Amino acid sequence: MTRPRSSVSKPPIAAVLKHYYSIDVKERAGWSKTLCPLHVEENPSASVSTEKDRWNCFVCQVSEDSIDVVMREEKLGFREAQAWAHARFGGSGENVLPAVQGESGRGVHQGSRPGGRSRKVHPRPRRFGADWT
Repeated sequence: MTRPRSSVSKPPIAAVLKHYYSIDVKERAGWSKTLCPLHVEENPSASVSTEKDRWNCFVCQVSEDSIDVVMREEKLGFREAQAWAHARFGGSGENVLPAVQGESGRGVHQGSRPGGRSRKVHPRPRRFGADWT
């Protein structure tokens, strides 16, 4: 029997975005604007919520939580990403599911739209070291 995904402890989205993209997210209520880490832009098209531990980009139509980001960046399945995130970012560990050998994990959902159509995300160079505020 598998547990629902919502019962799994996840690392804070602020820590994950800082680790992968050098984006500093301040803890605050509501959604904060930020530059999208998946495409080059001058005006912020993404938002981050530290309350909901999610980020989304309105241009890419990508919405992810911290485990989704780890899965994409580390090319891991869901359970492997949980274990990796627990080892890297810590946590209680009581809700981390063990990896099952031979299980491929689930795919990252990008740009889910009504009617099942999705928009493909094209990786582009990221501007590391840029001012993300």
